[in-house]
Amino acid sequence: MYKIIPHSRPFVSQEDIEVVARQVELGMHASGDITKEFEDKFSKFIGIQYAKATNSGTNSLHLALLSLGIKEDDEVMIPSYICASVLSAVNYTRARAVLADIDPEFDKKGYNISARTIESKITKNTKAVIVPHMFGTLVEIDDIKKFGIPIIEDCAHSLGAEYKRRKVGSLGDMSIFSFYATKIISTGSGGMAATSNDKISARLEDLTQYDERDKYGISYNYSLSDIQSALGIKQLEKLQSFIERRRFIGEKYDREFSRVGLKIPPKLEGSFPFRYILRFSDKKERDNIKNRLARVGVKTELPIFRPLHQYLELDKKDFEATEDAYNTSLSLPIYPALQDDDIDYIIKRMYEVI
Repeated sequence: MYKIIPHSRPFVSQEDIEVVARQVELGMHASGDITKEFEDKFSKFIGIQYAKATNSGTNSLHLALLSLGIKEDDEVMIPSYICASVLSAVNYTRARAVLADIDPEFDKKGYNISARTIESKITKNTKAVIVPHMFGTLVEIDDIKKFGIPIIEDCAHSLGAEYKRRKVGSLGDMSIFSFYATKIISTGSGGMAATSNDKISARLEDLTQYDERDKYGISYNYSLSDIQSALGIKQLEKLQSFIERRRFIGEKYDREFSRVGLKIPPKLEGSFPFRYILRFSDKKERDNIKNRLARVGVKTELPIFRPLHQYLELDKKDFEATEDAYNTSLSLPIYPALQDDDIDYIIKRMYEVI
């Protein structure tokens, strides 16, 4: 009988359990002082002036777009190699999503868009670019800044990473984070929108004041509860240990898998492995490895379920790097809740199936 190792699982300590139970017992369940404390501690950690806790990363992105004044028929640049929720957030605003390929050198630079993959798609209607730091590997964001387009950093995979000694989330005009159960820290569901721009933060605050307003305005009940925020504060306190554990596991995988000729992920300064992604020669080999690992209890996933250009039925020839990544990449379990014997088990089973 094989043990079962899930692809993702949050790390929950006894302290996490107790702080949530205490908040439930106090009866302070809605968004209040604890959520404000979480926002303040989070903004201080990132090094930005303002952070707004929300009930999901997707809704954080929706608010970020609205705060930048994105409206119907504006163009927003996003990568095709991203989860569909990013496209949904753009569609909420009735703006037009313009898809870009990831960098052809993703084996070296990570599964990210770059200045050269978006430059040819910029028009006078391009009002924002969403820049995800995919799987914990950082984008060369300075090159994208040169275009002068408002940037929303998507830090759902990269909380705590640093680009040139600055925390990600402090590099663009706005940033968003996700605290979904599979993310770096977990509040079950939840997210954060952040900025250091006073005008943008005022707009963001107005958009989320959904009750007791002096004058009516469209606003959104996207608040995070104090129950979730209490957990978020405790998870944030453990963030550095989470990152160190991910790096430890990633380095062990690197040593073991490089011995048998597997293509290991790139290592860029300031980054860490939110996902550990191996590449194979083609889709057939990748799927065979995935299926054989599943039979021995090791759950793996495609890093992205399906790229956006396929949903929108766009020409695959315009997304060659994304297609290559989609067909050849496989994500292995790498999260702080993995025990040392789990890691050894994954390595042993990988040796067997290859």
